[in-house]
Amino acid sequence: MSDVHSIEGFYQNFAVPDACALGKRLFKKQFYEHGQLGAADKKAFVEDIDGIDWSYTLKPSTINIPKLEDDKHEYLEVAVLKVTLTAVERHARISVVIQKAIPYPLLIIFVHGSSLAISAADKRINRADANKIVVEPVYDTGWIDTTAPKTEQAEFLADFRVPNFSFRNLFDFYQDAIGRIIALNCAVLSGRYEPTGGDAKPKAVRLEALRQMDKLHQERTEIRNKLKKEKNLGTQVSLNTRIKQLSDSIEAIRKDI
Repeated sequence: MSDVHSIEGFYQNFAVPDACALGKRLFKKQFYEHGQLGAADKKAFVEDIDGIDWSYTLKPSTINIPKLEDDKHEYLEVAVLKVTLTAVERHARISVVIQKAIPYPLLIIFVHGSSLAISAADKRINRADANKIVVEPVYDTGWIDTTAPKTEQAEFLADFRVPNFSFRNLFDFYQDAIGRIIALNCAVLSGRYEPTGGDAKPKAVRLEALRQMDKLHQERTEIRNKLKKEKNLGTQVSLNTRIKQLSDSIEAIRKDI
């Protein structure tokens, strides 16, 4: 494990075995000609993507990690894509489109200059149609400047490497990657990067805390906007009281997340 200060340094530290290298170029039109893309999604693809590369394929024959198949999941391989962007604002929209278009578990590495963002998404078999995959909410690191990462981002980059993930099966391997993305999202709020395992809280607990935090922040913003327009003194007092309650709840979650 080493410090990461460049895109090249990230890939070196990521440490995917050479046997997994694929290096296949994907064309944008493969997504928007055959997918059900709306106008906004297609616009993001056309204007923001400089290139899409299928960098690695991790499967039993290339990395010696067993596959996992059951009635809910089909983890036969994990694909690693590199998506080079000309603009960063719509990367989350692009991420959702790509995650839905490719049925394999994906780790998408978005790159813009010296910055990167990593996307992953849980995928399960559609019980109504076993030939279809349901994509759960997408997890995302947000943008990280590799030349000047914040403390928690630097810890995440150093920790996000293949040898640190579970080799029990490809499902557990992918969940370890997701767990680290969630850990970074929590660290942005708490200032403490705590990867999966050990004393770290379970994935479901962390996700619920993040959802609660988002909900509380949203309500506090709405009340603050309402307070700016409120003329009644009594109502102002009530709104300020509620803002204080929300702020206390946010701080409690931040300390414990």
